[in-house]
Amino acid sequence: MNQIIRFYRIVNEDQLPFPNAFPFEDLQDAINSLDDERAYVQLNQMELLGSSWRPAFGTGARRRVPLVALDRITRNPQLRIERRRHYRPLILGDGENLADPTFYSVFADDVMGVLRTSNRSPGPASFRDYVNHQEIVEPPIAIVPLVDGDAVRALGEVGTLTKFTVRVLPDASEEVFRGSRMIYDAIRSARRDLGGVTVEITVKIAAKGQAEAAEEARRQITNIVTTEALGHIDKATIRFRRLEDGKADIHDFLQEVITEAVVVEVDTETGQPAEASVADAMATAYDSLYDDIHSALRAAN
Repeated sequence: MNQIIRFYRIVNEDQLPFPNAFPFEDLQDAINSLDDERAYVQLNQMELLGSSWRPAFGTGARRRVPLVALDRITRNPQLRIERRRHYRPLILGDGENLADPTFYSVFADDVMGVLRTSNRSPGPASFRDYVNHQEIVEPPIAIVPLVDGDAVRALGEVGTLTKFTVRVLPDASEEVFRGSRMIYDAIRSARRDLGGVTVEITVKIAAKGQAEAAEEARRQITNIVTTEALGHIDKATIRFRRLEDGKADIHDFLQEVITEAVVVEVDTETGQPAEASVADAMATAYDSLYDDIHSALRAAN
């Protein structure tokens, strides 16, 4: 199964480096010690279940890293299974629910790798919200993306913004988008009416005659890509006329976020990535991107 690992950094609520080092092992122990009732948490209209995984000793030469998994739980799936035009409902056994997992691992300097297994699975915001809700770690944490380069570079080249698209992850709270009123209102409406869905917003603006709208759109997209909000989206693109020569151009802000494409094995019983394979992939991705990650850390400090 092809997957993408994205890298973020754990900081405090003021977006400053987390004091000392993030206690990932303590977090794993705390999650393991939760009883079933406390392990399930309802956040942002999503039900999340936390668990942790550690590699066994003597697992071979390949490096594996410990993981925390957050599963998005669906208790009443409205699904049907089709086989040659014959349908039957998906029936779960007692105590079984559908689960969309995301895997997290924390490295040196509070760098966090995130592997989402589907568009419905939790994002980095869920890790933050789950940890803060459980009051496992003090002080409360925030999550910011590790960006290679200056996220505002392209904005300085914009003469006239003609289109932008933003896709917001299903676990994102509208509160992180308060500086972008239009996005905030759209997400708030979707959350109220539809629950934890992915929200994609595209705005088109005429290249002539709508200068005021183009400038306001640029202000709102600037707020998204230069704040914590960038960690809550999986698409952020703009089309614009360049200030220098008036030619059309495109910029994808998430191309600057440090990512690695990986292949992970799937557990034949669950159809989900196997923890050992994810642990391998996380370690390999971090090692291969080590220079890029630390360059981004230096730029952030």
